[in-house]
Amino acid sequence: MDYERQQHAPIYEALERFRKKRVVPFDVPGHKRGRGNPELAQLLGEKCVGLDVNSMKPLDNLCHPVSVIREAEELAADAFGAAHAFLMVGGTTSAVQSMILSVCKAGDKIILPRNVHKSAINALVLCGAIPVYVNPEVNAQLGISLGMEVSQVEKAMDENPDAVAVLVNNPTYYGICSDLRTIVKKAHARGMKVLADEAHGTHLYFGRNLPVSGMAAGADMAAVSMHKSGGSLTQSSLLLLNKSMNAEKVRQIINLTQTTSASYLLLSSLDISRRNLALRGEESFEKVAGMAQYAREEINEIGGYYAYGMEPVFLILMLQNSPFIHWEMGWQVLKFMIFSEMNMIFRSSLEISVIFWLTFPSETGFRILRDW
Repeated sequence: MDYERQQHAPIYEALERFRKKRVVPFDVPGHKRGRGNPELAQLLGEKCVGLDVNSMKPLDNLCHPVSVIREAEELAADAFGAAHAFLMVGGTTSAVQSMILSVCKAGDKIILPRNVHKSAINALVLCGAIPVYVNPEVNAQLGISLGMEVSQVEKAMDENPDAVAVLVNNPTYYGICSDLRTIVKKAHARGMKVLADEAHGTHLYFGRNLPVSGMAAGADMAAVSMHKSGGSLTQSSLLLLNKSMNAEKVRQIINLTQTTSASYLLLSSLDISRRNLALRGEESFEKVAGMAQYAREEINEIGGYYAYGMEPVFLILMLQNSPFIHWEMGWQVLKFMIFSEMNMIFRSSLEISVIFWLTFPSETGFRILRDW
């Protein structure tokens, strides 16, 4: 990684230069830098709406980037160890769908886990590919699905030698990773592409002692939710490619469904967050892992609860030996207390557990864990 280059954020810097020019808008968007919608400006702030602009020469164009957006994509590829990177403003949903549409056509088979995200299923509907499902095992005690076993994936490959690709969740919604390196090796030996859905795996590229990332494992493509654990705005994402993929073809696939009116708020947030991760990501995620481990140890000392994490940045809370009269009622009361009484929002709730996702260290987060 070129740390000197990583200090730059070309889209953000171009927006700052544009803002200082005090350009009078006679184009879209219609709120005219907030003047046409004062309530929106009051809600978001004048600087925010002032940067919500349309594509133009000084700011480049996401569909066919030639200047600042292209440079931002090159910096993202360098930071994530990829051959190419695409800035995505349609969420990781659009990144996952672009991966599948890039390698599958009507009638092609693709091997994927049964607990795949619905964006992958919708991509199959769009292109007419045929799913070959691998059913992951379930941990009965924790009530969560695990990763794909290599033996199960290899069996699916042997039974479907004409499959063109394998899609792997890295990690799953609960922080569980499959043996991605081995799956990549076996898939490539059969001429199959490997697609990594890393919607919950941004931190894998910048942390110590973490499971392997898609690019490092040799996956052909990876969809990375920067907004989930990378610090960018909601709906912003990255699509990463290894050298095995034709970047121009993939860009054409992306442009089939991605907007021609890309939000520069989303693009600049990706740019700034990439810089932050490249320069400070390893340190940040190390602190987060320490916070999560501290919380698990303290909660498990209380009794009646079990806090665990299949990955360092995950904190999953489970109710055990409930002091409440009825177990199910006790769990609903606990979830109500967390949200309504403690004024905390969690990642999601399962039938028997609540997921807290710790991404960046903060004094507020540490205080909450300390005072639990």
